[in-house]
Amino acid sequence: MNVAAWNTGPSTAPPSEPDRNNYEDHTPLSEEDYWAQFPDTLTTADVAKIIRTGAPAVRARLRDGIIPGHRIADSWVMFKAEIRAWLAATSNRPIPAGEPVDVLADYPDELSYRDLMQLFRVKYKGTIYIWLEQGHIPGSFVGNRWIVHKWRLRELLDETSNQRPSGEDAE
Repeated sequence: MNVAAWNTGPSTAPPSEPDRNNYEDHTPLSEEDYWAQFPDTLTTADVAKIIRTGAPAVRARLRDGIIPGHRIADSWVMFKAEIRAWLAATSNRPIPAGEPVDVLADYPDELSYRDLMQLFRVKYKGTIYIWLEQGHIPGSFVGNRWIVHKWRLRELLDETSNQRPSGEDAE
């Protein structure tokens, strides 16, 4: 092969060498920095990145109850705190058990549709309204607005969790 045919710039390396991205930072992240890069509510793509697999495998493991998640309407909702606790519990170097994970701890006692959009990582408020109108999310329609009480939402998350003890039957 003629060297001039592949030499298009000042580099003299043969084309069989892959170009290295000079902008990649290979500095190891601390645990907190690693988790800080993810939002509080995760998509299947986020979880796939965390456990280094594909989104179809994540969905299958959600259906099988291997990965903790909540089935609300036709959507899987996964929370970073629950995924993090699950990974710690399944580690070959588990950390001591702490307080149970409460994904609602930072939310007010009465949640607005904006709170629900943030919690469930939904971009369109219409989705929240549909879930409320169809009863997928427990709420009360008061004075032309929906109100969701945290304790009722906590019950929903307990009911929709795929992590129920094995003795409990799903309805």
